[in-house]
Amino acid sequence: MVRKTKQYPFLLLLVITLSACSNQKPRAINIGEDNCAYCKMGITDNRFSSELITSKGKVYKFDAVECLAAFYNNADPTVKDNAKLWVHDFLNPDKWLSVNTAIFMKSEKISSPMALHLLAVSSDSEMVRIQQEFDGEQIRWKDLLNYVNENMK
Repeated sequence: MVRKTKQYPFLLLLVITLSACSNQKPRAINIGEDNCAYCKMGITDNRFSSELITSKGKVYKFDAVECLAAFYNNADPTVKDNAKLWVHDFLNPDKWLSVNTAIFMKSEKISSPMALHLLAVSSDSEMVRIQQEFDGEQIRWKDLLNYVNENMK
C-alpha cells in the first residue's frame, strides 16, 4: 500500500509534464487586442496573422506572415528548436495551417500588414483561385524566409 502512494505523485507529475509539452496548438488571435511580437503593431486582420509556439509552450503572435518569418530568422536557436509555426488561411481566416503544409504566395496586389505582399492558403486549388484573382507567384517557406530576410526593414 505504501508503494502505491509514493508512485501517485510521480505519475501525476509525469502526466502534467507530458500534457504541457504537447500543447502546441495555435491560440486564438484577439483582433484589436493582441499585438505583433515582432513589429509591435496591433493585429487587425486574421487573413495574415500567424503564431510561433515554442517547445515549452510560449506563444508569439504576429500580424503578418512576414513578421513571423522575420522573427523566426532572428530567433535564438532555443526558441526555434521544435517550435510550431502557424499561419491563417487567407481564404478561410478562421482556419490555422502549419507552415509545413501551407502554400504561400507573393503578390503585389495583396496589401499585407508589413507590405511584403505575402499570404498563405491550404491547397493547390485555393492557390490557383487566388492566383487568378491576384496574379501572384507561389513561394516555398524556405524561399519566403530568404525573401523576408532580404526585404524586411
